[in-house]
Amino acid sequence: MIAAERKEAVLRELRLRGSLAVAEFSDRIGISPVTLRRDLADLEQAGHLTRVHGGATSVRPSHAEPRGTRSTQQLAAAFGLAPRGPAGATTVATIGMIVPTRRYYYASIIEGAQSAAKLADVRLILAISEYDEVEERRMFERMLSLGLDGILITPARSTLAESPLRELIERARIPVTVLERVWDFPVRGRVVDSVRSDHGYGGALGARHLAELGHRRIALWSFANPHVEEITAGFAAAAAETGCEVHESSFDFGHPDWSDDDAMRNVRRYVDEALGTGVTGLVVHPDEVAMQVMGAALDRGVDVPRELSIIAYDDEVASLGELPLTAISPPKRAIGFAAIDACLRAVAHAGPGVEDFPAQRIRLLPTLRERESSGPPPGRPVT
Repeated sequence: MIAAERKEAVLRELRLRGSLAVAEFSDRIGISPVTLRRDLADLEQAGHLTRVHGGATSVRPSHAEPRGTRSTQQLAAAFGLAPRGPAGATTVATIGMIVPTRRYYYASIIEGAQSAAKLADVRLILAISEYDEVEERRMFERMLSLGLDGILITPARSTLAESPLRELIERARIPVTVLERVWDFPVRGRVVDSVRSDHGYGGALGARHLAELGHRRIALWSFANPHVEEITAGFAAAAAETGCEVHESSFDFGHPDWSDDDAMRNVRRYVDEALGTGVTGLVVHPDEVAMQVMGAALDRGVDVPRELSIIAYDDEVASLGELPLTAISPPKRAIGFAAIDACLRAVAHAGPGVEDFPAQRIRLLPTLRERESSGPPPGRPVT
């Protein structure tokens, strides 16, 4: 880390917490205590801090807010509940964010994080892993070396078991918030929180909506994605509760006849199978596949929704179909916003002499957006 980066890290720490200890802070950002003391001397000479035994304090007046209360004021400001100084005058923290892609689903999550960061005067540093675990680890290690205040990360793997990131995250000396993954660490230690959509609830929403419309034989088609297990479990549980029969497809990803080159061939085969077994209501994940399913059904002369109701899962492009699709909409933007909120709470309570904030496992509930692709099955009156 070059001198300018080290000094900026020091100033961020003082802006956020008001003081730092040489032994703890030098270890956290990976430099020697001697180097840190030299930087502190330079910054004191420039009037940015006051050196004290074992560390340094900010040059705020004595009436500045006491340590431990600043987090409440920062979070209130993040939600627009308290006045602040001139916009952009300071940055109270710098948070790194690693996501597998900037497209589709994650574009809204990034947007939510950006909004929260702007409101809280937080600098957000974004990195894209493209689902590459080697690159993901490199990015994480790089962010640790920069002396950031916290990291948000959506790991490439959907579950915690055997991930190469697990040990690295557990050893991190700054707060880490895991987004949109079933990564509930057995213990928090010092660092790990999680914020994600409750996709089990989302799957259940789809099954319940079909049951309420009067469908009794329903199906879910979702495969090869990080949320499939949660969505499937929620769908199956709600179907059982509402007395619906669930069609278990024999044609799915991994089937000997599955085509990696012709996606529509797979869709047409699945639609033929579902219709042939009496299915009248479908939940399809993600949106693009749901739109393809609808197209295949319409090509076969099927009346959507009278003969087949279709619900998309994700609600990224569902409203743009030939027939706007009813959709389960995970709270993507709110996930990004809540992740900054959660990380700031942990950041504000990190460090020596401050009690850790309790572990946070935040679940946000998807909603159902009813459009034209779902309705009562044949023989059931429209209400």
